[in-house]
Amino acid sequence: MHLNGYKFWSVGVAFCWVPIIFWSMRFFGLVFFLLVITGCGTAKKSSGTGIIKVLPHYLDNEGQHTDGPTLLHRDVYQRELRSNPNLVHGVRYDVNWRGGGEVILRLELRSSKDKSKSMQVEKKVDQGRVRSQWTPILIEAKTYRSFGQPEAWRVSLWRGEELLDDQVSFLW
Repeated sequence: MHLNGYKFWSVGVAFCWVPIIFWSMRFFGLVFFLLVITGCGTAKKSSGTGIIKVLPHYLDNEGQHTDGPTLLHRDVYQRELRSNPNLVHGVRYDVNWRGGGEVILRLELRSSKDKSKSMQVEKKVDQGRVRSQWTPILIEAKTYRSFGQPEAWRVSLWRGEELLDDQVSFLW
């Protein structure tokens, strides 16, 4: 019954749980490893010239895109402006991009109006150092009223005739 002071069945139960714990740890380790490898493979490089983010903001009659200091205020106010088009007096596209030298930011818009042509706005930007910066592209009230509500957009970054990077909306 007793082997070296231990009950035989208690030693067997202890050894029985070790392989189960070992395999579950290996499984979670393998899953973690695969997630890390997948994340590293899909990460966008942070060097060079490219577009990081594009934020379209509807503007009210005072040219404001928010009515408070926080992101929550901005999001709620943007939803209010989207749901009530009479309050909208323009659109501003804030483009976060990185790079240096003289580049052209090109914004292409498609309207929700029937038979309207797509609109293209270009902005020449000269950045001496390679770093990240925000550049606003404004669609004023008069242009917004004649063009209609933008349905889809594409922002591209150009150096001469060479396309460096672009980002598109879901409906483009």
